[in-house]
Amino acid sequence: MDGHRASRLLAAFAVSASLLLAAYTPGHVAGSGVLQIRGIPVAKNPLYRPDSDFECLDGSRLIPFTRVNDDYCDCGDGSDEPGTAACANGFFYCENTGHKPAYIPSSWVNDGVCDCCDTSDEYASRVACVDNCSELGREARLEQQKAEQLAREGNKLRLELVARGKTLRTEHQSRLAKLRTDYTEAELIKKEKEILKKQAEELESLALEKYKPAETEQPTAEETIGEEDEDEDSSVSEAEDYFKILDSDSSGTVTTAELQTRVTFDKNRDGAVSEEEALYFLGDKKEVSLQEFVDNAWANIKPFLMLEQGMFKAATDKEETDEQQPIEDLDQEKEGEISEGEEEDVPEEEHEKEPLEPEVQYDEETQALVNEATGARERFQEAEKALNDLQSEIRQLEEKMDRDYGPEEVFAPLDGECFEYTDLEYIYKLCLYSMATQRSKSGGSSVNLGHWNEWVGPVGAKYTKMKYDRGLTCWNGPARSTIVTLSCGTENGIISVTEPSRCEYAMEFSTPALCNPSAAESSDRHDEL
Repeated sequence: MDGHRASRLLAAFAVSASLLLAAYTPGHVAGSGVLQIRGIPVAKNPLYRPDSDFECLDGSRLIPFTRVNDDYCDCGDGSDEPGTAACANGFFYCENTGHKPAYIPSSWVNDGVCDCCDTSDEYASRVACVDNCSELGREARLEQQKAEQLAREGNKLRLELVARGKTLRTEHQSRLAKLRTDYTEAELIKKEKEILKKQAEELESLALEKYKPAETEQPTAEETIGEEDEDEDSSVSEAEDYFKILDSDSSGTVTTAELQTRVTFDKNRDGAVSEEEALYFLGDKKEVSLQEFVDNAWANIKPFLMLEQGMFKAATDKEETDEQQPIEDLDQEKEGEISEGEEEDVPEEEHEKEPLEPEVQYDEETQALVNEATGARERFQEAEKALNDLQSEIRQLEEKMDRDYGPEEVFAPLDGECFEYTDLEYIYKLCLYSMATQRSKSGGSSVNLGHWNEWVGPVGAKYTKMKYDRGLTCWNGPARSTIVTLSCGTENGIISVTEPSRCEYAMEFSTPALCNPSAAESSDRHDEL
């Protein structure tokens, strides 16, 4: 007799009573008195037939049925020991009559802790377990009834959202068709205004030729070309240096996402750089190379960069001036303030700064041509602006049309809707399909916690999680991001906000859009096999 079999027989004799208990438990199959294999549901009984050898459920081995639940793991998948803790990868089935059935890891069997509410997992241990399945089941059913009632109430609101979502889509389609027609007409108007502008400027240029000798002496062509080349080289170098700063990931390109992390490009000063603002600076491109940056984007970026630097310098100069100015001078200024109605003596220096009358006076005909050219330029600029505005609106509507608003467009009415949540320290704001922000209750500007990206819910529940990323970059860390988890509720609103990891935020959001009773019923079904 080999050592393996000997050890098995000794173990069998030592625990014979508990093995019998482990293998079987009294059956209740339609009152037939059929013995039930411990640790498996009734539906799996045909796989465990005492009158024949047992085949591991993964098909790897065929063993005598006496080895089932003998407290020794023979099958690689643990299927021969459903009622003991012998197999590390096995599972024990809790029938939990009166409550929900459940599977627990085999290692929890007879470990002295009651894991099954029907106490079936501690059949051979000395721990005193109490069967509380009926009580737990009653509580679970009450909770289920509340959830179903909430789903029914919320579903009425969900259906309203669906109706509004479908209406919005129809309106967007109609609006988009009209905008495209208007855009075609605006293009023709712009071309017409451009032709008229060129014609007026040609006449203006010819009329001004006779006044050129009277104008201030201009630098020679060679001097002008030399200065222009020097300025151009300096500007290109400056653009290349700033490109490297913006290219934070050293990818060789600058993207809208990289611009959105910098307050410099906040055109409307609302505390965040929108994708539309970023596209403006990159010439309506989401990504540009160095050459494209120098040729196209730099012209848009430089004025804002200069404005930012100029404002900072002015504030510093003022502070230095105030600090250096003696107190006596300040007192004199106060004493010398001009009363209402008194005439202020304007210093000679200010008189010198007053605009001077133009040295050249045009004749009436020339002035008329200048005025006409000026008007033509203004009309062309108006036509160009109208065209750009139409293009921007078309792009926004196209993005909405391509956006995933969930089943039956249910989330469409919530696009752009904003909600706030306040905790002890911060005020959080979530604008659906736009961005999430955080600001301190004590004041200060908002911090961008991420822009809308995509739905990231699990398979079968895709529309339960929203991802917002590309937020403001943390100091020496990643860009901020937020995951929004949605649940059924009769009102739209943020329930809670946490920061599970550094610069990674989690929001809980309640909405009727997820109150779908039919979906809830299907998600509650369990495969007990």
